[in-house]
Parts: sequence; C-alpha cells; structure tokens
Amino acid sequence: MDSRPQDIPVKKLIKALLAISFGTIIEWYDFTIYTQLTGVMSKVFFPGSDPAVQALSIWGIFAVGFISRPVGALLFGHMGDTRGRGLCLLLSVILMGVPTVIIGCLPTYAQAGIASPALLATMRLIQGLAMGGEFGAAMVYLHEIALPQYKSLTGSLGYVSLGLGVVLGILVVAAVIYTVTGEAMLVWGWRVPFLLAVITLVAAIVLRYNMPESQEFIMSRDEIDEEFRRRLKQQQMKKKRVSLKTTSTDLTCDVASSEDGSMVKATVAAVAAADPEAGSGAAAAAPMKHYVPVLELFRGHWLGILVQACYEAWIGAGFYLGYSWLPSFFTKHAGIPQPLTLWMVLSGMVIFTAVVPLAGWLSDKGVGRVTATMWVTVVAGVTSIPMFLGFATKSLALCWLLQVAILVMVAYTMGVLPAICSNIYPAGVRISGFNFAYNTGIMTFGGLTPLIMTAIQTNSKSIFIGPGIWMTCMAAVTVVSCIIMLKKFPACNK
Repeated sequence: MDSRPQDIPVKKLIKALLAISFGTIIEWYDFTIYTQLTGVMSKVFFPGSDPAVQALSIWGIFAVGFISRPVGALLFGHMGDTRGRGLCLLLSVILMGVPTVIIGCLPTYAQAGIASPALLATMRLIQGLAMGGEFGAAMVYLHEIALPQYKSLTGSLGYVSLGLGVVLGILVVAAVIYTVTGEAMLVWGWRVPFLLAVITLVAAIVLRYNMPESQEFIMSRDEIDEEFRRRLKQQQMKKKRVSLKTTSTDLTCDVASSEDGSMVKATVAAVAAADPEAGSGAAAAAPMKHYVPVLELFRGHWLGILVQACYEAWIGAGFYLGYSWLPSFFTKHAGIPQPLTLWMVLSGMVIFTAVVPLAGWLSDKGVGRVTATMWVTVVAGVTSIPMFLGFATKSLALCWLLQVAILVMVAYTMGVLPAICSNIYPAGVRISGFNFAYNTGIMTFGGLTPLIMTAIQTNSKSIFIGPGIWMTCMAAVTVVSCIIMLKKFPACNK
C-alpha cells in the first residue's frame, strides 16, 4: 500500500525532505571535491611518481570507496528494515561526514610516508560503508513518503540534491583554485574544501535527528510481526505433536509399572508443562527478535538484485564518466585548462539537476519508466565511440556539448531510477535490497569505470576508441537488464 505525505505532519515532512537533501548534498560534495582535486591530491599523496602511476593510484583509492559499499548496504539495510529509516539515515550521514573532515587533516606523503595514502584509503573505505547505506536509504524514504501520483518526481529529489552537492563542490574547488596558487595549493589549499564539509554535516545531523517514519515501513513491521507469529505458531504445534507422541509412549510404559497412578500424574504434568500455549504470549511479544532482512532478501529476491545491479551499468558508468573522469581527460588529452574544465562540469551539472525532476514528472504523467530508460541507453551505446572520436578533435565547444549530452541522458535515467528499483522489493526488505543492488552495480560498473578506462588508455595506448568500447559494453548490459525487467517486474514500468 502506498503511503501518503499527509500521514506525516507538514512541518515534519518539510524537515524530512530538507534532511534528505542535506545528507545527500554532503555525500556528493565530498565525492566532487575528491574527483576535482585528483590532480593536486595525486601529487600530495603520491609525489615523485610517473604521472600515469599517480593517476592510477589516486583513482585506485577513489575505487576503494566503492569496495566497501555493498557491505555498508547490508549493514545499514538491516538497520533500516528493522530499526527504522530515520536511524539508518542519521548514522550514515555521520559516518559519511566525519571522515570527509578528517581527510582535510591528513598528513601528506612528505610528512608521514606510506602511512599518508594508507590513511586516505582507510577514510575512503569508511565513507564507502556510509554511502552504502546513505543514498539508497534516502531514495527509498523519498519513494515511501510520496503520493502515488508523484512517486517518480519525489524520488528524483534525491538526485536533485546529488546535483546540488556536485555544483557546490565544484564552486568551492573553483574558488580555492582561483584564490590559492602555486605551492600553497599543495601545502594547505587542497584541505579547505574537505574542512568546509563540517558545515553541511552539522546541518544534516540536526535535521535528521528524530525523523518521522514512513507509513509503508510501519505497515511492513505489522505484516512481518504477523508472519513471524504464524511461523512461531507452526513451530510450536510441531513441537507439541512431537512432545505428545513421545510422552504417550512413555505413559504407556509408566502405567504398566505404577499401581497408584502417581507416575501418570507426573507425566500428565510434564505434558502440560511442555504445552507451548502457555508461553505463546511471551514468545509473540517479541516476534521481530530473529528477523534478518538479508536472509529474506536472498531467499526470495535474488533475481531482483541481479537485474537492478545490471540495470545500473551504463547509468553508473555514464555518470562517473561525465562528471568525474572527463575533466582530467580533457586537461590531459584535449589541452583544456583545469579551471575551464571545472566550469564545463559545473554548467553540465546545472543542466543535469534541471533534467532530473523533469524526467520524474514525465514518468508520473505516464511515460514508461523502464521503456524510456532502455531507449535512452540504446542511443548512448550507439553514440559512445563517435562521442570519443569527437573528443579527439580537441574542440572546446564540441567537448562541452558532448559532455552535456552524456549528463542529460544520465539525468533522465536517474530521474526515474528510485521509482523503478523501489518497486522491485516489498517494504520489509526494500532498503536492504535497493541498497545492496544499487551499490553492487555502482561499485562494479560506475566506481571502477574511471580506473578501468585509465588502465585501458595506459596499457593499450587506445586513448579514444578503448574508452568508447567500454561505454558501449556498459550500455548493452543495461539494455538487456531493461528487457528482463519488463518481463519479470512489469510494475517497475508503471
């Protein structure tokens, strides 16, 4: 059953939407400043190395943040599906924001040697755990509190916050680059964007404290309670039948050897004590005690996990291509100065942020969610190699237009993603399922894309064609998953 926003008081609903926004903003603000400062941070944490090795090293640590995301998805998914969405979202934003600030305080390689990149990787691992629970839980929460006719539009607000976080990160990085120059940037300038995260962190904690639960979650708790009472009763009846059968055998023997019947009385008392009806009330009082969402998830929803993870192949790869990998690619292979690449990403993400809610609105008006995603991805796959050949022209205008085209296509697919993927799972395992599949897909196809395409260029010397082939393959995976989704999960397309 769909929840209604009016189930939550208006003031608390507004606070909840702001809380989701601030948490998502800090999450993507951090990722943005990391990706936009890779050129500086590679020199800070890996000095003296070959530029190609530096790039591989810093993108490798970037990928580390994705390795722990599936683990975080299961941990926070369990919390969100058992203890509540609000607690999950509060703890995840704390675990995301604190390491961001700590990164700004880390010693450089010159100060601490190999311990410096090791500490950076550790912070990225912790952030990966937090992101594993943060973004998926936020998408599910937005989906659950939305009116039925605005499911896609409300769910898309999470990606609007993503866009705002990216834009904020780019503006801060640009401000630092323009005001801090030369050696000062390597010494302390790169730290400023990370330390500023403390502002949004405090705001997110205040807003996320004591968030109201969605009606769908509350109803799912009642359904799970009822299901566990039913299972408990079945187990009790089974034990009772076994106990009565065993006691009946003992009783026959005991009657034959007891003249005064005392043994019969003792045995009857034992039967009464073994009757589970006497303790059923206490057992039913805590039916949630042994509920493990991940077991329920893999027992009955493994196909949904696989389909969702593959569905995100091109979506994740396209996003990290357009907003994180292309800026350094343009600087190195198209001769575009780094400050200019920041403005290219900034303008592209402004357009991205505008297209996301438009996609959600169109979906709510009846445009098939999965069908539209499939055709957008087909276009993306067909144009991937020609797009990279366009980059080879080194034309500033063409590079910018192609980058915006990628981000627009990604924006449309992301605008409908929460409504599509939330409909794969019932409420009782929704955060666990959405989070695990989302983060597995993003880790495998999205987070590794910058590293893989950099490795392709380094090892094959195929600067333009190789990455284009990779993106075509990612599009093919998403298209196949869309076809399967239309057949196995038709509700996702409505």
